[in-house]
Amino acid sequence: MNARTLSPLESKLVMELEWEERRLLTLQDVMDILHCSYPHARKIAHNLEKKRWLSRIEPGKYQFIPASRGQEAVPDMNPLLAGSVLVEPYYYAYSTANHHYGFTAQVPATVYLATMRNKRPTEIRGITYRFVSLKPAKFFGYHRVRVYTAEVYMAEPEKAVVDSLDKMHYAGGIVEVAGVVHAARNKVDWEKVVEYALRMETQALVQRLGYLLDEIRISLNGHLRDRLLSGVGKSKVYLGSPGTWGTGGDYDPVWQVVVNLSRQHLLSEVA
Repeated sequence: MNARTLSPLESKLVMELEWEERRLLTLQDVMDILHCSYPHARKIAHNLEKKRWLSRIEPGKYQFIPASRGQEAVPDMNPLLAGSVLVEPYYYAYSTANHHYGFTAQVPATVYLATMRNKRPTEIRGITYRFVSLKPAKFFGYHRVRVYTAEVYMAEPEKAVVDSLDKMHYAGGIVEVAGVVHAARNKVDWEKVVEYALRMETQALVQRLGYLLDEIRISLNGHLRDRLLSGVGKSKVYLGSPGTWGTGGDYDPVWQVVVNLSRQHLLSEVA
């Protein structure tokens, strides 16, 4: 017997998923489509998993493996497809978004999702998904994009830059972030970047952004530069993490930044 042979009820579910071109589903989806109880939905999902029509992502969450995947029933290996069902709300950010937009050539080993929930890292098919919890005021600036076979929420290019400056360790650190700002120079709306940076209400972010723009020679018009300068407070900030780069270095009085790494190091990722 064909390992992917279906019962009438299983066939109804599979046909509905094929028709809607659904690639992800939950037990609640099974209940809604088949008008069945939770225990019955669980049993059907278990059977379809054994027959390799479904691949479990997390308890109660599955990836559908359509007939087009053939008798081998190999699941779609797009990591952003699997990740999009792990938490709600979410958007892909930091190194993941930077790689999507071509702001970095490095392929991140970890997939980063910004969310407003606390969730422990999850590993699926050898890929680690890390969830970065943001305050509601910082959870903005994302849109739907298609990545291979998946429609997912991704940081807008401008928010990808801003988020990277906000939490640099999720974007590879200051050297990698300097490379991101340089790579984005002709790909983003800098007025929008400034707007988003100020909206984050994090002075260190604004200070680092202003310093990097000057150092990389990305010019803002007078109005935009004044707006960005308005977000500089009275506190000094280290350009790079003191734990990595120490606390010495020159001081930039315009952006109130302690430049605790050499220009050679800072711009080593700038082509």
